[in-house]
Amino acid sequence: MSADAAGPHPPLVRPSLVGVALAFASISSTSFGGGQKASIRRQVVSRGWMDQEVFMDGLELAQVLPGPNILNLAIYCGQKARGLPGAAAAFLGASIPPFIIILIAGALYFKFASNPYVHGGLRGCAVGALGLTLGNALELSWDERTDWVRIALLVSTAVVVSVLKMPLLLVLVVFGGIGVAHEYLRSRRKPKASQ
Repeated sequence: MSADAAGPHPPLVRPSLVGVALAFASISSTSFGGGQKASIRRQVVSRGWMDQEVFMDGLELAQVLPGPNILNLAIYCGQKARGLPGAAAAFLGASIPPFIIILIAGALYFKFASNPYVHGGLRGCAVGALGLTLGNALELSWDERTDWVRIALLVSTAVVVSVLKMPLLLVLVVFGGIGVAHEYLRSRRKPKASQ
């Protein structure tokens, strides 16, 4: 986490609470899986609620906290934009539309579960979710493409989790530890380079 994001960091633009709720309602209604993170990034950065660095700090935090990453990220962005009321508005906007959609989809699924088109549609959704996740990973890591250590950590983490089936706790300890050590050493080199 950067030093700027650790302390108070006012938004560049102060949105209305309704605007925060509607932005997250729109994202949660129209995207799913990994694509939501990229959608949130585009929305909050393009609207000037926060800059790229503060968003990436929030994404890192949202992924290590317990609970759904998307709700964690929505709450973080809402809080950065409008404080506690913004966090509540983002939470409601990000959670109510998917809840309603899941209720309707669940009722329809159980009504038409034996239909082969339903199974084909679900397989298509799974492929789409995979594509969104890969696209999201590329978009979010594109700015880091010049740091070979970060890229190596990204690729090796994907390989050990998906191919070697390494336990996630071990992955977090090993690769997270390497990433923390790399960022610590990098931050210590920055002040020396600027002097």
